[in-house]
Amino acid sequence: MHVHGFSAEPGSTAEGKTWMYPLHLANGVVGVRAMFGPEDAHAWRAQHAKYGKPSPSVYLASPIIDGPNPTWPGSVAVTDAAQARAAVDRYQANGADFIKVYDGVPRDAYFAIVDEAHKLGISFVGHVPDAIKVEEASDAGQKSIEHLTGVAVGASSEEEALFAMKWTQTGDFLRRDLRADATYDESRAAALFARFIRNGTWQCPTLVVNRSYEHFDDGIFMHKEWLKYIPSDTRDLWKKMGDDTGKQRSAQYWSDAHRQFPEELKLVGRMYRAGVGILAGTDTYNPYVFPGFSLHEELSLLVEAGLPPMAALQAATIGPARFMGQAERRGTVEVGKVADLVLLDRDPLADIHNTMSIRAVILRGKFMSRGKLDAMLAESEATAAKPPSNPPGSKTN
Repeated sequence: MHVHGFSAEPGSTAEGKTWMYPLHLANGVVGVRAMFGPEDAHAWRAQHAKYGKPSPSVYLASPIIDGPNPTWPGSVAVTDAAQARAAVDRYQANGADFIKVYDGVPRDAYFAIVDEAHKLGISFVGHVPDAIKVEEASDAGQKSIEHLTGVAVGASSEEEALFAMKWTQTGDFLRRDLRADATYDESRAAALFARFIRNGTWQCPTLVVNRSYEHFDDGIFMHKEWLKYIPSDTRDLWKKMGDDTGKQRSAQYWSDAHRQFPEELKLVGRMYRAGVGILAGTDTYNPYVFPGFSLHEELSLLVEAGLPPMAALQAATIGPARFMGQAERRGTVEVGKVADLVLLDRDPLADIHNTMSIRAVILRGKFMSRGKLDAMLAESEATAAKPPSNPPGSKTN
């Protein structure tokens, strides 16, 4: 429920980073929510239909809508309400399934996006912008919050002071979040979580990418055994990003980062126990977040956070179907639903790691045996070993 690489993002072909598709499918990922969409979703779908090989179903975002100085190339910069409304109008007309908002959207532009999206009947998701409190985003109808942005601050007894420490100010965001963790307030959290439930605000924690960024210094979650499936230009990009980040940070920073991740696990567990909807997403294409493989890591991290294995599975199946308004067609095994199935050799309710014991995948009624899946992985490995044909690009979040 949070991937990149399925559209014309930086470093992609027109139809996306197609080398990712078989890695998703071989790992039982039969559908994705692509979080950085193309300018024209209708044109992208027509192009994608010509791909000619199996691909997960794609629930497609607009391009990222950001503020005056966008973080990522290809994002749409909005500085005022008029530009924000025009962006929503354009991407709704161009066929996006939903609108994606980002950190730098100004306050008046954000509420213009809200109003225009409601008028046009299109949902909006993403980061909670710096100018918006998390409870305001929920009340406005933001359907999902990615990466837990703003949640710890909203549950803090020092919310007002911490809100003033904007998270994109790189030197402050970790210090801010650690202070939010230290000032966690049970009553404020209960009220915030109740608000999420009342407003239908889902959380997509992307724990696996948070963990990756918070352990760049030690590399213990690089999963080198999976790197053979990743093209060399992407491997080089990931290494450079990790090396550059490591050089820019102090030993104290990394000590703080290691302390932060367990707090994020706690927060997810608290929200689950309160009844907040949880979605399983990875933020694939970030460094050492692997297409397909890392979804299984995310499920295990959700269990580590306190979700029972069944709830973790639901965060990747019926929960997303409900979120997308497709529960009548997807998300459970029932007569009349789309035949997207993963068959396992071992019981994931006994051990969530058993989700990796994949015997077969059925994609829209087409059976792919273990042999077929292994052949897809072998082809991916062979493709990854070839020299890059395009210059490397970068994309995160």
